[in-house]
Amino acid sequence: MFVKMLVDNQFAGADFQKLDIGAIYEVEDAIAKKWIADGKAVLSREAGVKLQFEVATPSVDDEAVALKTQLDEALAQIQQLKDAAKARQEKTEPETPQKKDK
Repeated sequence: MFVKMLVDNQFAGADFQKLDIGAIYEVEDAIAKKWIADGKAVLSREAGVKLQFEVATPSVDDEAVALKTQLDEALAQIQQLKDAAKARQEKTEPETPQKKDK
């Protein structure tokens, strides 16, 4: 759908470009209907600039992956130490004598 913008504080597209008042843009039907319903645009019969809407996925940072690996290893080591300390404590605790019923 082609829409003519009525507001000056609208940003859209993959790069969040600022849309100009009076400019005509081609957008997906759902977006056009929402903007028209919100009073931000009107339907236009003229052709305009096509806006591409896409979701940008973050790139994988090698340093972040390395840090995550180090963190996972450290957490595993902490768990092993906790388990070992618990086992040692259970081994060295004296047994408490049970009370005899009279």
